[in-house]
Amino acid sequence: MSKAELIQVCVKGTEAVVSFPAGKLNQFESARGIAGDFCELIENGLFSSHPIVDIKVDLRGIDRISSAGLNGLIQMNSKSRSHGVRMVLLNVPTTVLEVFKLTRIE
Repeated sequence: MSKAELIQVCVKGTEAVVSFPAGKLNQFESARGIAGDFCELIENGLFSSHPIVDIKVDLRGIDRISSAGLNGLIQMNSKSRSHGVRMVLLNVPTTVLEVFKLTRIE
């Protein structure tokens, strides 16, 4: 599956908004691909010519989160933090927020 199918990035000023098809985050292989593509963007300096301070991950359309999706988001956050970029979640549904609270990763 190509990156264009997994992750979409929109850069505005010093922030980037990352989105992906809602159903893909909860499938093991595609969740791993989303996290990998995200980490590659940061590792390979996609933003090196245009410094990014915040990356906003849009969770619009996601009504639940699997362990694969949760793990992917944790990897994405770790990679962001290690490169001095703040990751912020947008449009987090209540059901997903409850999982974050239960797992203490809110």
